[in-house]
Amino acid sequence: MPTSTERANDQPPTAPPARKRVSALALACVAVLLVALLGGSLFWMLRSNSGASSGKGGARARATATATVPTWVPTEITPPAEALFYDTFVNNSHGWSLSGTDGLFRILDNVDNKLILADTNPGTTLVESVPTSTNLDNYLISVDFTINQGNASDGTGLYLRGDSILAHDYRVDINGDNTVDVAKESLDANQSEQTTMLLPRQHTSLLNPPGKQNTLTVILLGDSLTVLLNHFALTTITDLSYTSGQVALFARHGNSSGGVTVSYSRVEIDRLASPLATPAPSPTLTPTAG
Repeated sequence: MPTSTERANDQPPTAPPARKRVSALALACVAVLLVALLGGSLFWMLRSNSGASSGKGGARARATATATVPTWVPTEITPPAEALFYDTFVNNSHGWSLSGTDGLFRILDNVDNKLILADTNPGTTLVESVPTSTNLDNYLISVDFTINQGNASDGTGLYLRGDSILAHDYRVDINGDNTVDVAKESLDANQSEQTTMLLPRQHTSLLNPPGKQNTLTVILLGDSLTVLLNHFALTTITDLSYTSGQVALFARHGNSSGGVTVSYSRVEIDRLASPLATPAPSPTLTPTAG
C-alpha cells in the first residue's frame, strides 16, 4: 500500500501550473492588443500629420495664386471752395515738372509734403511753373515757403501774369537780406531783356529767418498788384502792362553761397470775391541804400 507521501508524489500537479499557464496567455493577449492599439494610433497620427501638411501647403498655394498687388491710389486733397488751384504736395497728382540734373533740382517730398527747389549754379534762377491750364487774370495767390539754405545774395519769389517763356511778366522777389522788390520784365525791340523796378528793393522786418516758414500772398485785380508777407500788406502797385498769364515759383542762387534750397508746403490760387477790399499797406518797408 503506498504511503501518504508516495500518494502525494504520484498525484499530478493541479492548481499552481494551471494558474501559471493562464497568466502567460493573458499577458500575451494584452501585449498583442497594445501592439495593435499603438500601431493604429501611429497610423492615424501619420495620416493626420500628412493631411495637415498637405492642407498648409494647399493654403499657401491658394494664397499665392489669389494674391493681388495693392494698387496705389493718390490721396485726395480737398481744396477750398474758392480755389482755382490748390496743392499741399501729398502727391504729384497735379503733375509738377520734377528733375535733378546739372545742379538744378526739382523734388517732390511726399513724406514731409513739400516741393523742393535747389539751385547750386551761381548766378542762375531755377523756375517751376504752376501746372494749371486756367487763364489766370484776377486772382489771389498764397504760397507757404521756407528758405532752408542760402544767404543774403539768394532768394525766392513768384512770376505773375507771365507769357509762355516768362519774357513778359511781373516778378515779386523775397531776398535773403530781408528785402522785397517788385519788377516788370519785358523784351525791347532788339529782344534784349528789360527790367523796370515797380518797387525798388525795400527792407522788411516781416521775413522769418532761414528754416522758418513764411507766407507770400499777392492779389492781382485789374491794374493793381498788392503784396502781403506773413499776412501783412507791404505795398500796392498800379501797372497796366499785363492782364493775364502763367504763374511760376523760383529759387535764385547768387554768387556767394554754396547754393539755395527753398521748400514749398502750400500753393493756393483763389478766385477773387467781388467787390474786393484791397488791404492797406502796413508801414513795414524801409528803402535800402543805393
